[in-house]
Amino acid sequence: MIKELDYTIYNDRASECLISEEEEAIRDLKETLLSLDRPYLCANEIGLNKRIIAIKFDEDKPIIFANPIYQVRDNICLIREKDFNTGKEYIIPRYKDITLCYQREDGETSATKFNEEASPLVCQAMECLDGIHPSDYGLEVIPEFDEATDEEREEVIRFYINSLKDLEYSLDKDLQSDSELSNAWRSYKFNKGVASGEVELYKEEPKLNRAQRRLLSKLEKKLGRRSKNEVS
Repeated sequence: MIKELDYTIYNDRASECLISEEEEAIRDLKETLLSLDRPYLCANEIGLNKRIIAIKFDEDKPIIFANPIYQVRDNICLIREKDFNTGKEYIIPRYKDITLCYQREDGETSATKFNEEASPLVCQAMECLDGIHPSDYGLEVIPEFDEATDEEREEVIRFYINSLKDLEYSLDKDLQSDSELSNAWRSYKFNKGVASGEVELYKEEPKLNRAQRRLLSKLEKKLGRRSKNEVS
């Protein structure tokens, strides 16, 4: 059934769902998307608190992504994109290369890699599931922007990038000061650092007991090597 767009939970994070129980929601999401002149639709845009996205890569065959999570996000850059709900354009940072893990309609888990043409669209849909939209942090493109000189546009973009850095610092400070969120935020930053290679984990060698060291020493002597753990 085609649904009216419903923004009552549009700004809230959608919840994970059991895909096996969402046949009606998936059908409504697909039929509603096919009736609209836009490439994607999230369940929370039609009043359903479900982490489900329908995307039209082919005009007649929407693909369902249920409970999607990022496996890979790489090569961030500024792009100019349209907010399909408001029709406004924004300059906004997006990842050019992403891999998404998700559940298909049949309940099976899958992963798809998107190139720089499709990844900004998928990123916008993913943020919509979290109640985040281009107007929240994008730089709105006003008519004067296109009429400005290259130098003027570059200055505006530099100001925008600096404002994003200030926003990140402010959010980081607020999260660290929140007793409930600070541990989760530190854990997130640590895991992000490990995943990106900024944080290197030190893996300590397992300690051997005396009997194990003697056995290792004898074995290495037979092989013509001298063990660093050898006991005199």
